[in-house]
Amino acid sequence: MEFRIQDITDSTLAFNFSNSIDEEVNKHINILINYLNENDLNLLSVYPTYNSLIVTYNPLLTERKEIIQLVEKLNKLEKNYNKVKDQVLNIPVNYGGKYGEDLEEVSKILSISEEQIIDIHSSKPYYVFMIGFSPGFPYLGGLDKRLECPRLPTPRVEVPAGSVAIADRQTGIYPFKSSGGWRIIGNTNLKLFDKKNENPSLIKPGIRVKFTPL
Repeated sequence: MEFRIQDITDSTLAFNFSNSIDEEVNKHINILINYLNENDLNLLSVYPTYNSLIVTYNPLLTERKEIIQLVEKLNKLEKNYNKVKDQVLNIPVNYGGKYGEDLEEVSKILSISEEQIIDIHSSKPYYVFMIGFSPGFPYLGGLDKRLECPRLPTPRVEVPAGSVAIADRQTGIYPFKSSGGWRIIGNTNLKLFDKKNENPSLIKPGIRVKFTPL
């Protein structure tokens, strides 16, 4: 799989594999991340975006060309995607009412019932492309076209922690109380991010998330 190299800073490289959102490209990137995490180049961080691999390193310990050579080598290795079993994390969700204050409005916008929205939204697992916006916030791909809904005209100043929301062709979960412009359809009581844990983020790139109505 071909890629372009971009120097973001003097110690951060981006390996761009595509200009579009593609699950297979993202899987490829996450496999590369697994390989890179096993190397001995003392990398500071390695993480994915939708279609890029971002590597941050210490220039005093590792040369730029070493990282590029390693990524080029790993990129050429044969990868059996069928051997990568999808981990599915079930997320319990209270939909609608005080938990999903936008569900009624979304129902009107889409001209389908609240029950249909819940059924469609919880009908399949969603692939986690990346974590961003705030620590632990998962960007989930594959939202059904029937639930495609624009963002709020004006973002909320405060979105409750655990809010399950949709925007355009994406769905996600707010791990903390924060501002946000996605439409809230439910809420989960799971703690998505705990800095006391060795791996603070409950949801990780490359796994799948399945919503379970309560």
